[in-house]
Amino acid sequence: MTLPLQHQVTLVTGASRGIGRGVALGLGEAGATVYVTGRTLSGRSAHLPFLAGNLEDTAQEVTRLGGVGIPVYCDHTDDAHTQAVIDRIQAEHGRLDVLVNNVWGGYEGLHLWDERGAAWSAPFWAQPTSIWDDMFAAGVRAQYVTSQRAAPLLIKSRGLVISISFFAATRHQGTENIPYFLAKGATDRMALALANHLRPHGVTSLSLYPGLVRTEAVLHAPAGTFDFSNSESPQFIGRAVAALASDPAVFALTGQVLVAAELGEHYGFTDVDGTRPKSLRAEWEGPPAVR
Repeated sequence: MTLPLQHQVTLVTGASRGIGRGVALGLGEAGATVYVTGRTLSGRSAHLPFLAGNLEDTAQEVTRLGGVGIPVYCDHTDDAHTQAVIDRIQAEHGRLDVLVNNVWGGYEGLHLWDERGAAWSAPFWAQPTSIWDDMFAAGVRAQYVTSQRAAPLLIKSRGLVISISFFAATRHQGTENIPYFLAKGATDRMALALANHLRPHGVTSLSLYPGLVRTEAVLHAPAGTFDFSNSESPQFIGRAVAALASDPAVFALTGQVLVAAELGEHYGFTDVDGTRPKSLRAEWEGPPAVR
């Protein structure tokens, strides 16, 4: 049986665990060749030792599901590392069909359910500036540089760029963490700007929102921290990415912000347990503030 992405070359950044791993598995199910990058090649992360997950495990599972998983160590805050990944894909395939910008250092050393998490909900003037630095250096900037270096390969294949973002970018009311709000907003605007630059070359650029995802970090939280009644496995957003990559009309969506749960309704895919999570759009965005 020919899988829909069997001849596609893809790159998922930040795929040792969490959403990146789930995206890689969703692409693997569809038969893609998936390069997975991150800083934990094997064993456990030196930065997050209490969380399981590494690139070798992700790549093996991609292959088991029907794709070809290729683990590549890469610290995306180092531009030379990022360039080396792109150079390797160029040398081995000469093309890149799908780039998923998932790498995200925004929670580095900051976990919402331990004593360090107090900084997250503190007033912005009481927060360490490092929160901003992590979100923009190992998040927005890392995604921009990867897109920049991958653009020639994507143009060659008239490919697809998907940047993982979140509803925090669109929240109208409340006291959202300011660096987080701005970083996710920047990701959305960058996806649109990439679309505008790449449109003449037939390359699609999108921003994609998950819902509440049962990542290793979320499941590590104390019981009762999250209500999982409307949650998603990491692989669900991977199925959303695979559905977009398989859609011959995806270019019509370029520049848009999309929601994985809404794509499930549109394309007809479900989560790994057969459920179809609901969109969190109304819960997060709410009514616009009075102007």
